[in-house]
Amino acid sequence: MNLHFLDLPGVGTENGRPSPSSVTAIRIEIAQRFQTEIARGKFPKGPWSLLAMSLGGMIALDWASAEPDLFEKMILLNTSTADIASPIERFRLGNLPTTLYSILTSNPESSERLVLRTVSTRFAKRSDANDPKLMAIYENNVKWRRERPISRTTILRQLYSAATYHLPDGRPKPKTILISSQGDRLVSPKCSTRLAEHLGVRCLTHPWAGHDISIDDPEWLARNISDWMAGALV
Repeated sequence: MNLHFLDLPGVGTENGRPSPSSVTAIRIEIAQRFQTEIARGKFPKGPWSLLAMSLGGMIALDWASAEPDLFEKMILLNTSTADIASPIERFRLGNLPTTLYSILTSNPESSERLVLRTVSTRFAKRSDANDPKLMAIYENNVKWRRERPISRTTILRQLYSAATYHLPDGRPKPKTILISSQGDRLVSPKCSTRLAEHLGVRCLTHPWAGHDISIDDPEWLARNISDWMAGALV
């Protein structure tokens, strides 16, 4: 299995691009860039599967609706839509101070520390906070934040895009699974469960991980995705 990555406009390698203010507009920008990379020979022609988390999951749902034959399988982590879950389920209000601080502060160290405490159960625990692997993630995030800063406009536009996104009509054509985290303190795990029920697909739940399962338990995530891709999980 080969992995290929596309950053959202305004983030990471694409931080110089303006972020659109809707999920559909973000999806159009990413899809155009995706096809450009295929035309250049950087990406293979497929078949493709799509793995996406949170706002990325909304973009994936929109992409699968717009180009139903492009992806064979789709894995969505801790995502939601405005018509399936309530605002306080999609964004727990206790995270508002952290979110505001991360937008307003110019200090990448303190901002990334607060963000990781929000999305990672392990990072929030004092017993795990100094784990070398977690510290490496933190230091790498700070490095990226310094080298590729995210503008306040991008953050606000992404928040607005996520808050206003509604599920497209119909069931996605790619074979789909949702994965949620029981320990998610940013978004209620009910969002993924309810979305999976609405789409008629399976929802797999991690018993303790936070919003970003890839930080808290990457081995579990990789194993279950691999098993599902191979057909071992129906």
